[in-house]
Amino acid sequence: MKLRPLIVTALLLAGTAFAKDVTAQIKVSGMTCQACAVSVQKNLEKTKGVKHVEVSSDKGLAIVVYDDTEVNEQQLRSVIDKTGFKAEPAQGQK
Repeated sequence: MKLRPLIVTALLLAGTAFAKDVTAQIKVSGMTCQACAVSVQKNLEKTKGVKHVEVSSDKGLAIVVYDDTEVNEQQLRSVIDKTGFKAEPAQGQK
């Protein structure tokens, strides 16, 4: 029976071994001030799987570090769009 906790721990660690942190740089249009950037940042931070967010209204850019097993870039773009701003298509997409 002492083996059981060890097996459970190994399985939990194996699941996290496949998780990968990804950084996405998403161009965002429509932000005119820092309050706009804060709105986008707060909504992204509420998204499951998002680990770190930096948003600049000056650059029109959101930099998001996320766990790709919990969320994908398209979902992040949707979150931005729902805040009232426009997440520009990824390079190579229209």
